Amino acid sequence: MLFKGLVVDDSDKPLENASIVIKRIPSSGIAPVFQKTDQQGRFQLEFSNTGRIELTISRLGYQKVVDTLDIRSAEQKFKYKLLKSVKRLEEVKIDYQYRAVEIAKDTIRFSADYFRDSTDRKLQDLIEKMPGFSIEDGKVRFQGKQVNVTLVENERFFGGGSKLAIENIPAKAVDKVEMISRFSQNDLLKSVQVNDQLAMNIKLKENKTNFIFGDLESSLGSEKSYKEHAALFYYSPEKTMSFIGDINNIGTSPVSKEDIDRVQGAELQYFSNSVNKNNLAGYDRDNRNVIKNINKFAAFNGFQKGLKKKFSVNLYGVYAENRLGTMLDGINHYSFPDLRYTEQTNMRSSQVNRQASFNISSNFKPSPYFSLDYNLGTFWTMSKQEVHTNNVIDRFGVDNNSIQIQDGHSIVLKQYLEGSWKHSLRSYSSFAFQHQYTSEKDNFSLSSDSLFLRGFIRFDSLPNYSIRRPVERKTHLFNGSYKYYWVINQNQQLHLEANSQNELLRQKGQSMGAQDTTGAHIFDHEQYYRNSSNYVGGSYRLDFDKLKILFSLKQYYLYLINQTPTNDDRHGQWFLQPEVDLKYGKSALDGFRLNYRRGYTFATAMDLNPSYWITGYNSLSRGNILMEGQTFHKLTFTYNNFRLTDFRVIHFNSTLTLKDKIKGNSLLTSSYEQLKTVQLFDRPDLNLTNIGGYSIRYGRFEPGVYLSYIHMRLAQGIDNSEIYLRQNTVSTDLSLRWFIPKLADVKVAWTRTDSWQKSLADNQKVALNKWSITGKYQLKNIVFKTDWSLLKTGLGDSSADPTTINGNFELRYQKVKSPFSFYIQGLNVLKNTSYRTAVLTEYISSEKIIYTMPRIFLLGLSYSL
Repeated sequence: MLFKGLVVDDSDKPLENASIVIKRIPSSGIAPVFQKTDQQGRFQLEFSNTGRIELTISRLGYQKVVDTLDIRSAEQKFKYKLLKSVKRLEEVKIDYQYRAVEIAKDTIRFSADYFRDSTDRKLQDLIEKMPGFSIEDGKVRFQGKQVNVTLVENERFFGGGSKLAIENIPAKAVDKVEMISRFSQNDLLKSVQVNDQLAMNIKLKENKTNFIFGDLESSLGSEKSYKEHAALFYYSPEKTMSFIGDINNIGTSPVSKEDIDRVQGAELQYFSNSVNKNNLAGYDRDNRNVIKNINKFAAFNGFQKGLKKKFSVNLYGVYAENRLGTMLDGINHYSFPDLRYTEQTNMRSSQVNRQASFNISSNFKPSPYFSLDYNLGTFWTMSKQEVHTNNVIDRFGVDNNSIQIQDGHSIVLKQYLEGSWKHSLRSYSSFAFQHQYTSEKDNFSLSSDSLFLRGFIRFDSLPNYSIRRPVERKTHLFNGSYKYYWVINQNQQLHLEANSQNELLRQKGQSMGAQDTTGAHIFDHEQYYRNSSNYVGGSYRLDFDKLKILFSLKQYYLYLINQTPTNDDRHGQWFLQPEVDLKYGKSALDGFRLNYRRGYTFATAMDLNPSYWITGYNSLSRGNILMEGQTFHKLTFTYNNFRLTDFRVIHFNSTLTLKDKIKGNSLLTSSYEQLKTVQLFDRPDLNLTNIGGYSIRYGRFEPGVYLSYIHMRLAQGIDNSEIYLRQNTVSTDLSLRWFIPKLADVKVAWTRTDSWQKSLADNQKVALNKWSITGKYQLKNIVFKTDWSLLKTGLGDSSADPTTINGNFELRYQKVKSPFSFYIQGLNVLKNTSYRTAVLTEYISSEKIIYTMPRIFLLGLSYSL
């Protein structure tokens, strides 16, 4: 039986958000049904059988209506008119208790006014003082977990990345910062979706929701340094527009890889997206550990609602350019069961990356019961890198100079269509279709002043030892999914789903300038690759107040085709994937969680390509056509606790990943001329990661401790022998913050990281010690900020390892309520020219001296709108 109704006021205008409550007569223990009217004042209910009901309609400011009805026909329609309620208040009493932090079921809400002071310029300055937050390279973490989506007024900000938001939104415009767990932007499926996304939603001040804000900045300095920056935003309930532009040569990155990925778009909102994304090097973080770093960046974001809020459109546009210059000296210590030697290297490189992106997404919601999303994104990338390297190996009398040049471009088109609808109070469904097309061209060349890879290849031209490799790739990815949700009762749900994903890749190319001495087609990179993953499955969800249990089971059919000029391999198999998830706590951000999942990973096209890829004068790698894929087991335990009284934060996460043994890549020989890079598909075989943190506030002090332990175990084949490696990393981070509101804020931290590796061939250890201090001091109209770090790192426990001290500062002057501010900024004030680092890999321990940008002093002017 279908019961439809319309609620209007005394002038026949539809009333939105009127409460509808229906009770059965007699009740017979059946819970009342609750609903609200939509934008047109309509509501709709479905009954499984006939009978009498009591209907109650209410809305704030109107008189309540109570009606008794007899539901008998297949479909009935009613119209109700609510009259305004007029009451005279004799007395108004305001009982309000200010709270810095409020905790709801899945949301923790921080009041910005409690933490803000006049020295906070950007959102990053504000949230760094809130308990539970940490920021690294533009990525925000809360209680140890990375924020997946960043929103402003409940809408994605430039696709949802965090760096653009925290470094550009003015702190003075923020009213509240909300941390939302189990986030879903789809209101229709929010009550039935199972996800673990963490979102940060920025609520603007009430008088900041229909205005223009932002800032303009310009600065010049020594060493011909400069920085020009603009961040402009317009927000209103129906329309938003944002523009961010930045040009600088001081190593400051205006955007992260995460932001670039999100702006590229075609990110499925309601289903997992397995599309491989193309990233540009150089946009990961601020980087002054190079001799040159020039960034150019411009981005536009527009959002518009229309058709009485039923239709919305979101536009993104981005242009990014990065120019890097790098120089380093290094020593590589090679350790094998039958061979050990040392290689000295000197490397100088130059790199240019460019990217242009455009994305449009739309949402159409004609009724509260149906929603449709369409997204179209396209982007173009172009990169070029030139590397000059000198390698000296005394033991073998090698002194080699080589030049490596790599350039290419790619064009990507992504689109998807998603729909979801609510059939009844207990029935939902959704679907998604996705397509991605990628066209890539890559050119690689390597030339050397001496013969290399002797006995393995024969060069066409002996006076000039050079190899060229042009490669073209075209890839299609198709993804289709359907899900059905059945709400059994208030505590139980059943979800059913079917999914099909297919990736098709065609590759053409051949290394030229040399011939192999072992067999045909060894430098022929032609390949056709296809993987197909299809499954049907379901999950059962059970909620008991604070306890939530999820059982999931999926039956996969996996199919793989890999064709090369000499091989035609096909492989199909059935795979059963179970998952169990237990959660206990009053909210997703307070309690514990235990999750177990069995999964499967396809071998990629490069893993299966049997041809040899030369990447350096003594570097080559190849795939293994015998690979079929790999199963793994993953167990995760998480505990979070947040106490309001003293802002105490506790978080702990432990993850164990165990991969099954499969055929992997192995090396043909241990000769220095043919061994430098190894690709293993089955590594690590075991990975155990434990991360925990604790912080609390005592008056003006906030001590904190962060601990992590990582254990990795892997196996590797060399000369038909299997070598087992164990690597352990222990990191301790202690910090103490002291602050006086509106005056001073100082934080001291110490980090100690030890990483040691044990194998049959050798034992190695890397130790890192780092002290850091950040401070902020305010005196009337002057704000002084500074950060200093002392870094000591090297192989083993040698006390002779060099120490690097780096310092930066900013002195800013701004009158109260003045939009202008003047500043002096100093970068690398001690004029360090280089720093030292050490790294452990499977069979190489490396020590490197990396040369850095010079000391810079900047004079700048900033204007806030």
